[in-house]
Formats: sequence, C-alpha cells, structure tokens
Amino acid sequence: MGRVVNRAALLQAYLTEHRNATLRPGRLDCVLFAAQWVRRCTGRDLTGDWPGSYRSLEDGFERLKAAGYAGLGDLAAHHLEEIDSWAYAQVGDVATVIEEGAEAMVIVGGAHLHGLAMRGLDVVPLSRAIRVFRP
Repeated sequence: MGRVVNRAALLQAYLTEHRNATLRPGRLDCVLFAAQWVRRCTGRDLTGDWPGSYRSLEDGFERLKAAGYAGLGDLAAHHLEEIDSWAYAQVGDVATVIEEGAEAMVIVGGAHLHGLAMRGLDVVPLSRAIRVFRP
C-alpha cells in the first residue's frame, strides 16, 4: 500500500517555502510552480527538461505547443486525472484559469486557488477554475 500524504499540510509548507517567490519564466513560473507541487506530492514529472530551457512566457508556450499540447490544460490532462468540475476539487489538486487573457496553472487550496503571478504568489476564488486535475 502507498504512503498516505496529508496534502493540506504539505501544501501549507510548499506555499510557505514560496511566499517570497517571484515569477521567472523558465525557472519558476505558473507551470513550473504547479509541476513542482505535483512532483512533491506524487513524484510525477510533468515538465521533464523544460526548466531552464526558455526565458520568456511566450517561449514557454511555444515549447508547450512544440511538444504537442494546445495549452496547459492539455499538458495536465496528459499526466493527471481530470475532475468533472471545480465543485469536486480537493486541496492539492491542480487547475487551470484564465489570467490576463492567458491560461495559467494553479493549485487548489480549499475555496481558493494559489498560483504564481507577475507580482508573486496570488490567490483567486476556486470558482475561477476552468479545468481541474488530481495528482
């Protein structure tokens, strides 16, 4: 039997570690922030050799498309179980939202979503989730 993970406590520690994080495309952006979370919870790697391979968000989205994904939701769906609705989301799930006209990846923290935005960690209501995935 696999180990039981208290995702709420693990998420609190993860967010505390990143409380002063700033967006750095290719080093720590919304995708890599969520992917590091998934790796911490499950050991799964969503992004492979992507960290450090691009220097702008535009380049990151080009890399995503070159890998055959139409968007971040498709990347998550390739690796994780998709949940029917944000209403069924659990703490520690990963979601996509539309932020400033672009798709972004965030982490479910109960009634809120936690993500890395231009100004650092940000929180938005869970109802903003477009797609939700379970690591």
